[in-house]
Amino acid sequence: MTTLRNHGLLRMPVQVYRSPGRVTARMIRSDVGTDEALVVRTGAETEERNLPRLVGADAETAAAWINELPPSLSALVQPYDQVLFSVELAVYDGLEIAEIIPGIWELDNQLTPVMFGVQGDRVDLTALDTGTAQAARFHDLLRGLYESSAEVDDWQVAMVVEWVRGRRRDLAALLRGLGHSFGLKLHYSTRFGLSPQNLRSTVPHRETWTRNQNTPSPAVAVLSSTNGPIPGGPLLLDVSLAREQHAQLTRFLSRLREAGTSKVYLRSGLLSHLAINLREAGITVRSAHG
Repeated sequence: MTTLRNHGLLRMPVQVYRSPGRVTARMIRSDVGTDEALVVRTGAETEERNLPRLVGADAETAAAWINELPPSLSALVQPYDQVLFSVELAVYDGLEIAEIIPGIWELDNQLTPVMFGVQGDRVDLTALDTGTAQAARFHDLLRGLYESSAEVDDWQVAMVVEWVRGRRRDLAALLRGLGHSFGLKLHYSTRFGLSPQNLRSTVPHRETWTRNQNTPSPAVAVLSSTNGPIPGGPLLLDVSLAREQHAQLTRFLSRLREAGTSKVYLRSGLLSHLAINLREAGITVRSAHG
């Protein structure tokens, strides 16, 4: 958060409490600025998956929850606002790649993203299937998590392109500061617009986007369960894993490695959480959409 703030990329206010234990509701109200519904995320010194979070809490509930966290975690408090669409952005030297889906991009998301690349003044759109709604995930304070049919609209694509172009200097400065390509997770809400949520240390190799990727042939086996037998050869993964099922995901990745799986195809984006975990397990990830 500090890095994103220093480069002028934060839009939504975020207050960070390092090694929390004595956070009070009064502190939260003073730091965040309002007495409204809050989101509390957690961070660690190392990059970890499935860290605890609290959504839609008041200041008293948030303070009590934060004070129960282990001392190794930091708490990140921000105002709650409903997410309309999500973006995963990969930033390279002279190239930005974005994947957009409606709703909240969760670990188990299998939605087909709209993908585009920005290289100088050129914008290349791919996988743009307008008019096709998908079962996207949303959250509000009354219903909690729910599914609703939605699609990525033209104005959302245009807004992300404008955001990337308007912040290219800041993104390039961050790239130089880190010394390597990186990823950003962004949420769009009505009140705050596009707001980065996470800074990712790994993204696919640049060549992943520039080489020709053929649609998998019918010989590719479809795997629809994380517990079923794993056939040999390339796989089309048609599986769903909730954010809280990190242990099951870890076991599944181990089984893929033990089965000698070297390449998989995903309907979800190449920047999705599942794709990130697969790549870190040493498995090549390709798009099932060509």
